[in-house]
This record gives sequence, C-alpha cells and structure tokens, in this order.
Amino acid sequence: MFFCGCAQPPEKDRPYISKTRGPAAVERPGYITHKVRHGETVWAISQRYNLSPQTVIQINGIKDVRNIKVGQELLIPRTASLPHASPASVSGAVASAPVSAKGFVWPLNGRILQRYDDIVNGHKNTGIDIETQLGQDVFASKGGVVEVVTENPDGWGKVVVIRHSGGIHTWYAHNSKVFVRKGNWVRRGQRIAQAGRSGSVTRPELHFKVFRNDKPVNPLSYLPRR
Repeated sequence: MFFCGCAQPPEKDRPYISKTRGPAAVERPGYITHKVRHGETVWAISQRYNLSPQTVIQINGIKDVRNIKVGQELLIPRTASLPHASPASVSGAVASAPVSAKGFVWPLNGRILQRYDDIVNGHKNTGIDIETQLGQDVFASKGGVVEVVTENPDGWGKVVVIRHSGGIHTWYAHNSKVFVRKGNWVRRGQRIAQAGRSGSVTRPELHFKVFRNDKPVNPLSYLPRR
C-alpha cells in the first residue's frame, strides 16, 4: 500500500485561533524549557520530546502554531523523553527497550521470520515479518498520528499505519485486536494493538513496514540493533 507522508500535520489539522504570539515560558517545578531554534515547528518539538503537539500547545498557551519565534522558550514536562535519552526514560510497557539513533523502538520482541527484500510467495518482501505469540502487545515504533486503521486489505488483516515527522510512516499488519483509532496521537512505545494471525497468514506474526516519502525502506535501518 502507498501512503502520503508529510513533515507536519495537514493544514486543516493544525490548531489555529489567532495570530497572537504565545506567552513566554516561565520556569515551573516539573518542567524544563526548550528554546525554539530556526526551522523548528511545534510538531517537530513535540516529536523531539515524544509528546503530542496538543500537549505542547496547551501547556504553553500557543494560539497560532505557525507563529512561534526563534528564541521563544517553551515549557516541556520533565516526564517527557528527553532527546537522546536513555531507554529507561521511555514510559510504558517498553520502558527497557533500546531506542535507535533515529528514534525508533522495536514494535515487539520476536524472531525475524522474513527479512526485507526476501522473496515471499513469489514477491519481494517490502517489510519484515516478526514471529509473535497470539495476543502479544504491539507498540508504536515511534511517536506520531494514527493515519489508517483498517481490516483485511489484500490479506494483511487488521492494519495500523502511523504517520511520523520527516515523511515517515510505520505499518503494522496481521493484528488480532487494535486499540487506537484514526487521528489518535500515540507516543513511542505506546501499545497500539495485539498481535495475531488475521489476514492471509497461518501463524501469529507481525508484518512491519517503514515508508519514507511513500516508498518502502528496510525497517532494520531504522530499528535499534539487537
């Protein structure tokens, strides 16, 4: 499947109230400050700290996400994952999972059954197939917005697609149960589904893809080595 990616949400999805500048951040217990750098957006900053854009907007009283200024200080909860933080700072059920240099975690633990570019049923594999236990939790590999939740497209069973910054999408197929809906913001490591054998497979497995600018790329180049 081919999906359109973008570095930040579509214009219609971006909060807009007025063209007044949000208030400057004031030091408060439980928060750190982030100074906006040239080219940064609310979307990019929220992804940097593994937060939803709404969280950054609400905490800082931002009225127009298109009008944040270079040098403006934004409050960030200390509980957020800091840039390049150690794996222990990632909250949730995958708190001990390593994070790659590109900010991804494995969607679940399991043996790789088929690799990218392997020939499977006469076709080149455009993702990786990971062995699972039925009902095993599946986690968002990186924070983003759920773009697609669907069932049984071309034999893939229950599928979740997440859009990330930088034109990246991740794709999770053959799930038995899905816990998110289209439009939900999810954090890296958040449970999004349970693994299964929906669709055309005969054993529990997760088919995991990474798309960059709508083209499939090797997921292993994004995931941490193990």
